[in-house]
Amino acid sequence: MQDKKKKILILGGTSFQVPCIKYAKAMNYHVVTCDDSPINPGHEYSDDFYKVNITDLKAMLKLARKLEIDGVLAYASNLAAPTAAFIAEKMGLPGNPYQSVKTLSEKDLYRRFLRIQAFNTPRYGAYSSLKDYANSSEEFQYPVLIKPVDSCGSKGISAVNDFWEMDQAITYAMKFSHCKRFIVEEFIEKKYPQLDGDIFVYDGKIIAYYLGDQGNDLEVNSFVPSSINYPSLLSADIHERIQSELQRAIDLLKIKFGGLNIEVIVDKHDDVYLIEMAARNGINCIPDIIKSASNVDMIKMSVDACMGIEPQIENHKNINHFYTSYVIHSNQDGIFKSLKVHESIFDYILEIRLMVEKGGNIYRFNGSNCTVGIGLLEFPNIEVRDKMMDKIEELIAVELE
Repeated sequence: MQDKKKKILILGGTSFQVPCIKYAKAMNYHVVTCDDSPINPGHEYSDDFYKVNITDLKAMLKLARKLEIDGVLAYASNLAAPTAAFIAEKMGLPGNPYQSVKTLSEKDLYRRFLRIQAFNTPRYGAYSSLKDYANSSEEFQYPVLIKPVDSCGSKGISAVNDFWEMDQAITYAMKFSHCKRFIVEEFIEKKYPQLDGDIFVYDGKIIAYYLGDQGNDLEVNSFVPSSINYPSLLSADIHERIQSELQRAIDLLKIKFGGLNIEVIVDKHDDVYLIEMAARNGINCIPDIIKSASNVDMIKMSVDACMGIEPQIENHKNINHFYTSYVIHSNQDGIFKSLKVHESIFDYILEIRLMVEKGGNIYRFNGSNCTVGIGLLEFPNIEVRDKMMDKIEELIAVELE
């Protein structure tokens, strides 16, 4: 009699979840995917798909118990992370504390945690309406940032220069908030590029740390990452201080394992701000470019850990070239015709993953939901990288009908 296949529940089936679904299949797991969009590409690779809202804790737990799953994973999905933790906690599966993951997944709860535990954090306030904010607006000096508390991928973020711009910014933020809350946040002036990337935790300790320098298409949207560049050019001292602060937060939150997507700002005084700690791997194929640069496979590690297998780092290498995960995007709305790639960048392309088909709608780049595709790039030196990235929107160009 054959052994029964172990069953893994992967929450979400977007293009960003496809790599972990494929790896789980390669490991001979019975793969179940779940979300409310049957047309998502990841479901083509799973054994079973269930149409359930991944934020519905009770419905998801009921399904997980019915399926008798052996592991649950929220990969590259901020919305799914609390659900995965909730299921794991209720079923006694490998996972992190639900309340800790919920804290990391909602910006107002996370900012409160940082303030109570004496981390550097911007002045902030959490509100549900313009009227709520108006009662405490004198606490802030403009400009300020408006963010939905439970969205990711820089969706719904605006910079506001005075009170009269607040109504429009709040309306925009609320479009991307499932719980209908937003935060108003002090603007922190950056001394260096914002840092963005993934770390991996096992047995409560950081075992892999890969933060790169974020790039932005300033002509389209200065808040949405358009590239992550490895290795980071910031000093080793700054990275050591960042890693120390991250480990302190992990200890306090009792995070046991998994990939975490991190965003960090270093201000003009060299003070470190842990802007985001999301309890899931990064979008924009961050784990993929980390694997290309270092051989550290966080896709494999994430699946292994949630199935109770100790993740291994094998054949690790130092980053000896310059690697970029580039978010292919458009500066205007339209219908996708094609991607025009100039021959001068051919030699530096590892892979291009399109997420929009010909004839599909594309939108001006105001968040990760407007991504046309991802380009994984490798350059031999920083001079070539800078030369190519300075005109990357022309070299990998989106053509509209």
